[in-house]
Amino acid sequence: MRALPEFPVWKTANPPASKKWLAVGALLTLLAGGGAALLRKGEEDSSMIFTLMLLALAITGLLWLCRLVYYRASWHHATTWQQAVDREHHLWWEAHQSTLALRDILLIGPAGSDESDWKLVLSREQRPPEMQQEASGKALRIARTFSSDVTAREQQLARSLVLLWHQEQSEPVSTFSGVFWLGSEPGWQAFVSQMNATFPEVALPPEPEIWNGEETLSHIAARLRQDKTRQFLLAGCQSCAASSGHRLPAGESAVLWRVAADGPVVMPRGEVFSASTHDALKEVCQRALKQSALDDAPDACVLFSHPDLPQLAETGWNVTHHLQDSYWGDVGDMQLPVVISLAALHARHQQHPCGWLATDPQHPLALGMVKPYGKGQSPTTK
Repeated sequence: MRALPEFPVWKTANPPASKKWLAVGALLTLLAGGGAALLRKGEEDSSMIFTLMLLALAITGLLWLCRLVYYRASWHHATTWQQAVDREHHLWWEAHQSTLALRDILLIGPAGSDESDWKLVLSREQRPPEMQQEASGKALRIARTFSSDVTAREQQLARSLVLLWHQEQSEPVSTFSGVFWLGSEPGWQAFVSQMNATFPEVALPPEPEIWNGEETLSHIAARLRQDKTRQFLLAGCQSCAASSGHRLPAGESAVLWRVAADGPVVMPRGEVFSASTHDALKEVCQRALKQSALDDAPDACVLFSHPDLPQLAETGWNVTHHLQDSYWGDVGDMQLPVVISLAALHARHQQHPCGWLATDPQHPLALGMVKPYGKGQSPTTK
């Protein structure tokens, strides 16, 4: 998980031991008095004894006072330093809890493309699609793509994504501060070609920014903090080649988001888990709840199975009711946008938070929450 920034601890001096200083002062006073008594020459010099005793007492008191001032100054600097550290941690949490909103959520997969299809999938009222036997292995395919070539299918998916967006959009499409793409170069070219024909008012860049999972979410959230009027477009598609050596049948999918500062559902950047950092997965899940200002894990969590992470069962999250393997198969690099899209649709429909878990391009696992807008979407105000 993303660690808080670390700062060195300001070492505070120990408080002066008053009893020891009193004992030292008494001893020095007696030694000064005894020494003066041994050195006096006559009765008339007895005042020197009291003078040296008072001088020893005064020096001891002055040293004790200096030691006390040093301790107080050290304590003051340590307190000021800790306040500055707490302030930096607070600012870090504000940035870490920054949210982004999904205004448009389009999802195409073997089980459907309309929001009504995904409502049935999430409520487990729709049966998984039937697998097809291809020359290289089993696959789950989208009915609207007919070619046997994976590259051609991805181009068809990219065009279908734009046409579906044109069909379902509820407000005019405006310019974007950033366009992110997850998929092949031929798929991107097909996407751009169809966008130019369907949305001529939208100018897409020659080269898109690369979708990089949680890192991209963090990047967009930071840019939205600086300017809440910005909007971003995230899209991608992938058709996986069938292989008899894979645990799941080959799948294919397409996703499109229009991201802004506010919308029907909001989400923070999420947390990441890696066994190499010695983080406990349960602690990472708790951090994800804190990031979304939630006390308890939501009832729903969308994910694909992760047989290499048996500790998922100990997180307290519901990791069994919304498994997507049988509806999608192997979606390759599209796992993260697919589960976030489903979680967002579930949160928008049910008006309750929904968790998500998926592999990340740079980490074994990324996880987080999607919440309906207005359901505590500003955790930094707590």
